[in-house]
Amino acid sequence: MANRRDALAARREAMGFTQQSFAIRLRVELSTVGRWERGTLTPQPWRRPQIAAALGVSLEQLDKLLTVSAAAESDGAQAVAGSGEPNADVRFDCTSIADDARDAARFARQVSDARISRASLEQISVKVRRFATDYVSQPLSELFVDVRELRGDVFHLVESNRFPDQMRDLYLAASRLSGLQAHICLDLGYYRAARTHADTAFLCAELAGNNGMRAWVRGLQSLIAYWDGQLEEAVEFARDGSRYCGHGSVAARLPSLEARACAARGDARGALAALERGERARAVVGADDDDAGVFTFPAAKQAVYAGTTLLALGDRATAARAVQESSSALQLYAAAPPADRSTGDMLAARLDLGRAYLMQDDLDGMTEQLRIVLATPQVRRTASIIKRAAGIGKSLGRTRYAHSPQAREISREIAAFCAPPPALPPLPTPEMT
Repeated sequence: MANRRDALAARREAMGFTQQSFAIRLRVELSTVGRWERGTLTPQPWRRPQIAAALGVSLEQLDKLLTVSAAAESDGAQAVAGSGEPNADVRFDCTSIADDARDAARFARQVSDARISRASLEQISVKVRRFATDYVSQPLSELFVDVRELRGDVFHLVESNRFPDQMRDLYLAASRLSGLQAHICLDLGYYRAARTHADTAFLCAELAGNNGMRAWVRGLQSLIAYWDGQLEEAVEFARDGSRYCGHGSVAARLPSLEARACAARGDARGALAALERGERARAVVGADDDDAGVFTFPAAKQAVYAGTTLLALGDRATAARAVQESSSALQLYAAAPPADRSTGDMLAARLDLGRAYLMQDDLDGMTEQLRIVLATPQVRRTASIIKRAAGIGKSLGRTRYAHSPQAREISREIAAFCAPPPALPPLPTPEMT
């Protein structure tokens, strides 16, 4: 078939383009330019301003260059149809169609790449469970980096993943890891950072739709508020957590936290009522509580909280009950597997025993318990343990034993125990040569 758009080809050549360079300029296939000039394909309207600019003509002049007879258009359409290609009369741009298909394929690859395997999700869950278990008995320094790195990986997966069936698991993992980070900050005494991590943990628990984790994080927020001296907040967080919790050991944890905060506020009635609720909840905790480590609330830990609560009420009768609870906690931990023995809780129980003995004028009993605690290596001392020990030191100075040699000696040991660790010496400055 004779050239139908010789004027178009002539204009292209006059502008110094070959068919190939013209195709490159317009980012189309070489065959597309050939079909324009043969009259078997007409450029789409949205592309014509590009063509006109390349040829240095107006749109009206380009329309004249593209004008072909109806017969030529019909012949071209039949030729294309006969070859199995799209009909030119439809005015589709084959390059655009191919580009659209490539965009769709690229999007599918990106989405597919964001999906992680079920095995990878299970591996994340296994690691989180191991961290939660190790947290109970291992030094924080051995967990901090590992928890932070995995949390960063999970955050990245949450940001890039688009599969609803995986997002719930990823948000739950993010909540647990943020909760662990909050707990670490709490134990190190960084309460503001602990609050931030806990807030993130609760948000992720909400997005995961997991009531058990919502309840656990509310308990953690209560714990942070308690040690930060925000006792009213501590009570409110514990009570709010109960809205999400119907079973499991966390159902006993929340009223135990509430009881301790109430006692510290001087609300004896509220404290005793909450202790009773915690005991009732403990009675129905099954053996199939499938959480681990710091995400659980064993009976031994509940006894520690009860002892602290009763001591805070401040009378000799409750002090006797506190001795029973704290002693029970130590017995339960002693009978537990080593991996389930919470170093922090056992130290807390001994400090509570020491305080209770002091309230009962048993200086020897107090000294025996404190000496065990004061021998704890620096790496095992949390902010809460140091606060408890310092509180006993202050109380000791207000008793009738304040000036006894034994009391003075234990006071000096408490002060040394509570002192911040010495700063590392500065590195030597290299000598200038």
